[in-house]
Amino acid sequence: MPPEPGALTAVLLPGIDGTGRMFGPLIKQLPDWLTPLTLDYPEQETLSYPALADRLFDRLPTETPFIIIAESFAGPLALLLAQKRPPQLRALVLCATFVSNPRPWLSKLAPLVMHEWLLAQPPRKWMARLFVTGYDAPDEMLEQALAIHARIPPRVTRQRLLAVLAVNVREVYAHCDMPVLHLYAQHDRLITTHPTREMQRLRPDVKSVGIDGPHFLLQTRPAPCCKEIETFVTALGLPFNDA
Repeated sequence: MPPEPGALTAVLLPGIDGTGRMFGPLIKQLPDWLTPLTLDYPEQETLSYPALADRLFDRLPTETPFIIIAESFAGPLALLLAQKRPPQLRALVLCATFVSNPRPWLSKLAPLVMHEWLLAQPPRKWMARLFVTGYDAPDEMLEQALAIHARIPPRVTRQRLLAVLAVNVREVYAHCDMPVLHLYAQHDRLITTHPTREMQRLRPDVKSVGIDGPHFLLQTRPAPCCKEIETFVTALGLPFNDA
């Protein structure tokens, strides 16, 4: 007997834009027993990873079981939330993400390249396709991503980038006792092979699945991502054992 519609909630944690407005393709592919709940980040506040985790913790479901699906910037955030042991959390899905600074060399250049005036400039479309969306992403998706980027205050983007360069949740990941699925993009030019291999080395027991696609994996390859998520969740007995 299939699970009832809405039997489990999927808490969606967005990337560095913090809006969650790019989750549309993924939401359309989710099974009906998985109800999406997007948690956006404060648009005007500069918050560290721990401070943002504290802010989001109170917005997690308290009466229904849920999983967290976290992409890119949100991977460390999901791990910090899991460390707080919310009682209804059942599993984590970490997608195209990292547990420490994914670009160590950039730390030395941060004072030169992370000025707010520079971050306020619109990214070149060819660069956005090369590093984020991939060349086969629809023009509408690219335009939406650029429009969202333009709305985020440069000081907030800068703070989030600096948080990425400083993050280290290796130990949190290594000792996380929550079931985890790791999805990585096989053609990710933003989160390259080093962060992926680091996660695999720290947790060889975690299922790590490569999907043929760019960094925007949940946006451009939602069907194979949802297939892996559904297989992972049902193998855990969810949502059946919460029915």
